[in-house]
Amino acid sequence: MGGTKMLPENTCGVKVPQKLSWSSMIEIIQDNEWRTFQPVVTFVQPRIVEQPDAASLKKQCPYRKKLEKQKKKALKKRSDFSLSKYVKLARIKEKENFSEKENLNPERLKALINYLDSPVELEQLYAAQALGQLGVPEESVTSALFKTFQECNSLPLQYEAARSLALLGCLDTSVVKMLIRHLKDASLNRREDTLSALKVSLQAWSMTPELEWYWIGARSSLIRNLRRLVNLQDPMDSVIFDAALCLGYLDKYNPIAQETMFMCLSQDDCQRKIQALAMLVKQMAIVDPVVIKTVIDQLQRSPLYKHRVDAARLLATIGLEIIQEEGLEEEVFNVLLEKLSEEPFLVVRQAVASTVEELNIKKRVWDIVEKQLRDDKDEIRKKAVIALGVLGIRNKNLFFAMLEMLELDTCEDVRIQVVRAFSTLGMDNMHVRKSLVKKAQTQGILARECSKALESLDKVSDAQKEYMLQSFKIY
Repeated sequence: MGGTKMLPENTCGVKVPQKLSWSSMIEIIQDNEWRTFQPVVTFVQPRIVEQPDAASLKKQCPYRKKLEKQKKKALKKRSDFSLSKYVKLARIKEKENFSEKENLNPERLKALINYLDSPVELEQLYAAQALGQLGVPEESVTSALFKTFQECNSLPLQYEAARSLALLGCLDTSVVKMLIRHLKDASLNRREDTLSALKVSLQAWSMTPELEWYWIGARSSLIRNLRRLVNLQDPMDSVIFDAALCLGYLDKYNPIAQETMFMCLSQDDCQRKIQALAMLVKQMAIVDPVVIKTVIDQLQRSPLYKHRVDAARLLATIGLEIIQEEGLEEEVFNVLLEKLSEEPFLVVRQAVASTVEELNIKKRVWDIVEKQLRDDKDEIRKKAVIALGVLGIRNKNLFFAMLEMLELDTCEDVRIQVVRAFSTLGMDNMHVRKSLVKKAQTQGILARECSKALESLDKVSDAQKEYMLQSFKIY
C-alpha cells in the first residue's frame, strides 16, 4: 500500500462509437415456407406457368392471415416482458449540439480560403484564425494556410497561420519553430495563446495509437523550451501549468511534468485539478492513494458537474484491482452508491452507473438498492427509485414492484420518481403506458409528470420508427 501504481499503458485513445440506445420497435416476421401439393402423375404436359407478381404474393388466405396475427401477438406479448434492454444504462439526454463545422457550407470554406489572398491584412488575419477554429483538416485548407505561412511577409499573419496549422494537426518543423519563437515572447497573452493551441494539438496527437503518430518537427527543441518555461516561473502560474501539460503529452515520463501535476492536486483550482488528474491517470498511468482520494473528492465536491462526470470516469480507468490494492474499495463503493441517488444531474448519475458496471460491483449495488425499495421510510424508497433509473431493471419482479409503487405508494414523491425512471429508461411498455395514460388524465404534479413521460416515450418511438425507415431505405 502507498506505492505508486502504474496502469497498463493505453496506446489507443480512439473512441469507440457508442451503440444505439434503442432496439427495433418493428418485429419483421419472415415465413417463406410455402405449402405445396404435387399429385403423382406419370406424365407432365409441358406448359407455360404464369409467375406471380409481388402484389399477388402479398395476398394471403384467411387462415394464413390469422396465423400471422397470432404470431405477432405472441411476439408482442413476449417483448412486453423482455426487460433485458432496460438493464442497460439509461439514455444520456443531451441537448443536440450541431457544431458549425458539421453544418458548414463548403462555399464558406472556399470564401475563407480566398480571403487568405486578400490585399487587406485584417481580412487575411480573420481568415487564418477562422480556418483554425473551424477545425476542418481538409487538404485545401491546410495547403492554403501553409502557403500563406511560407509566402507572407507579415509576422502576425505568419503566427496566425502557424497557430491554425497546429490546431489542424500540422506540426511541421517550420510551424513548430514559429510557435517556439512566440513561447519566448515577453507578452504573457501571446505565450498563453500559443500554449493553448499546442495543448489542443498535442493532446489529440497523444490520444492516437503510437503506430499512427504523425511526425512533430523540432520536437527536442520544443521539449527543451517547455521545460524552461516550467522551471523558470511560479509553478502554479497558468502558463507553467499549460506548459507542463504540453510537456506531459510529449513525454509522459518527464519528471518535471509529473511533479507539476502532483503539486496541482493540492490546489483549490478545480479546473486545474481535474486536468492534472486526467494527465496522471490517463496519460502518465500513475496512480497512488493520493490520486484516488483526490478523484473521490472531485466526484463528491466539485462545483462543476462536468468535472464530477470526469472524476467518475477516472475511477473506471483506474480499475477495481488497483483500488483494492490501495485498500480504498469500500470508500469508493460508498461514494458511488451515494452519488447514484443524491447527485442532482442525470448525466453524472449515468456516469456513476457506468463506473459501477465497469468496476464489476453492479450486482452488489443492485442488491442494496432493491432492498431499499421495501423500506418504511419514504426518502429511502425515493433514493432507491432514482438509482434504479440509471442502473436499470434486472428482472420482471422488480419491474412489477415499481409498477405497483406507481399505483399504490403512499408518497407522491416516490411515485413521481418511478415515472421519471420509466421515462429515463425509455420503457415504452404497454403496462407502463396504460398506467401513465390513466394518471395523466388526473390533476396535479403527478399528472404533469406522466404527460411529460408519455411525450418522451413518443419521441423515442418516433425516433425508432425513423431509424427503421432509414435502415430499409434504398439509395
